[in-house]
Amino acid sequence: MNDPQPTDDPPGRRWLQLLAVIAATLVLGSIASTTAMLLAGWRYAPEREFTVSVVMQPDADTGQREAVQRRLSELPAVDGVRLQTREQAYEKLRQRVSGDPTQMEGIEVATMPESLHLTTVGRDFDCGPLPSVRKMAGVDRIRVVMRPEGSRPGAELGC
Repeated sequence: MNDPQPTDDPPGRRWLQLLAVIAATLVLGSIASTTAMLLAGWRYAPEREFTVSVVMQPDADTGQREAVQRRLSELPAVDGVRLQTREQAYEKLRQRVSGDPTQMEGIEVATMPESLHLTTVGRDFDCGPLPSVRKMAGVDRIRVVMRPEGSRPGAELGC
């Protein structure tokens, strides 16, 4: 009968070596797969904030505005659809041009249009539902703006 040969390794050392090899393999595999994805053109696309503004025609009635508001409420909005009244639009314009009051000459509350606004968040913006909104009675124009974030610039989207 042969006696086992004595080893210099403590009893748990083999398991420790095996775990170290497994951990190193996982780290190297993660680095290799990430590098391959980056070289193939994959980039992380952060979520951005988009603001949709629908400006109503000055003569649009309440029924037309409510129909547009219902259609916009079908879009994924962060805080719902908000109405900007003529008075709010006038006040906003007045504050914006407060340094030059001559710009407010001839502008009255009644001449300001109402508008509907919503904010949505996503990696990109789907313009698909907007052409049907643009064709609705009482709609003057639609504007979609991607807000700036950190070092990323904002932009107006051509939907």
